[in-house]
Amino acid sequence: MNSQLVTRFLLLTMMMMPLSKSDSPQLGSEADPIRQRLFACQPMEVLVQGLKLDGRPGPFQTFSDAVELAKAGKKEEAKTRLRSILEVPNLETRIQLWVWSALRELGEQPNANSGKEILGVVIEVPMQGAYDTLAGYQDGSARYLNFSGKAIFWDKPDASIKLLCERLIASTIPETSRAVPRKDTVLPESGTQVTLLTRSGMYVIADPPQSIMSTGSALMLELMKRVKETEANKP
Repeated sequence: MNSQLVTRFLLLTMMMMPLSKSDSPQLGSEADPIRQRLFACQPMEVLVQGLKLDGRPGPFQTFSDAVELAKAGKKEEAKTRLRSILEVPNLETRIQLWVWSALRELGEQPNANSGKEILGVVIEVPMQGAYDTLAGYQDGSARYLNFSGKAIFWDKPDASIKLLCERLIASTIPETSRAVPRKDTVLPESGTQVTLLTRSGMYVIADPPQSIMSTGSALMLELMKRVKETEANKP
């Protein structure tokens, strides 16, 4: 990664909210559950354990119900319940990924075409002995975890940021031929890597080209701009 892009990554440090607490893993570290959830690949029972549900209807409650069915040996009923989540209008991209992760866990695979569609991209960049992590999703949501323990979380519908997420995803398509399966969310041993999030699982590209890094940088710069605007508009 060239010095200009490194500088852009570092610029975000001074603009984000600190989230780390002394009694929890450092934000963005390998053990950090917030970082792990960027990949939306947790085993279904692990995901449910981290949810705070009150019994009201919703995708995560349905997901939890499906997990209970699977634990009771009712695999087909569990899969039916999971598939019903995918019919929810405007479903968050990460929820789609969690549902497909659970379906695969129960033995169901997406068809060849839909399984290859890239729904999200996670970029991990080494930074001063730690890692910066950027994630952009098909629905226009985005996350940035800075090595310093600060972060930006973007979920508000916004055409400009969604376009940048789409461009990030599109920039990875020419490199898919060299992407290899990724089985866990362990931090890279060294170097920058890009993870493609699909219905069929995660696929990683080591040493991504400038084209991907530039689109990722553009997304982060726009997030940085929005943070500035939000801070400026505070009473």
